[in-house]
Amino acid sequence: MSSRTLVKEVQSYYRDFLVRDPAELSNMYSDKIVFRDPLHRIEGLSALKAYFSDMSHGLTQCRFRFEEASITRDSACLPWYMHYAHQSLKGGRPLRLRGCSLVRFSDKVFYHEDFYDMGAMVYEQVPLLGSLLRRIKLRLERG
Repeated sequence: MSSRTLVKEVQSYYRDFLVRDPAELSNMYSDKIVFRDPLHRIEGLSALKAYFSDMSHGLTQCRFRFEEASITRDSACLPWYMHYAHQSLKGGRPLRLRGCSLVRFSDKVFYHEDFYDMGAMVYEQVPLLGSLLRRIKLRLERG
């Protein structure tokens, strides 16, 4: 499979994350996948499948809109916006988060790391904590 085809398959999987079956991960991820995000380091395909299954609890929406990818022979940078809704955040209203994924591959993806602002994803969505964090960010931006 070419690098572009593999990247398109990865993007397709995440376009509507909640309707996809974690078993499909075997098509694009190595058995020895290392997956990282700001909170987790997951090693192995079976652990990644379990993580994705558990992560979907409470989510009522989770879609990724990808921007133009930067693809080389053995890696890709995939900028995205995640549109999501979680029962415990903002009363279940739709939210949006900007991030980027770095994937490294040979015939399948063996390393996947997501970069995003955890505060913007979760902490800023909690009523009192969120307003406090937004005020702090605003003060820092003003200098």
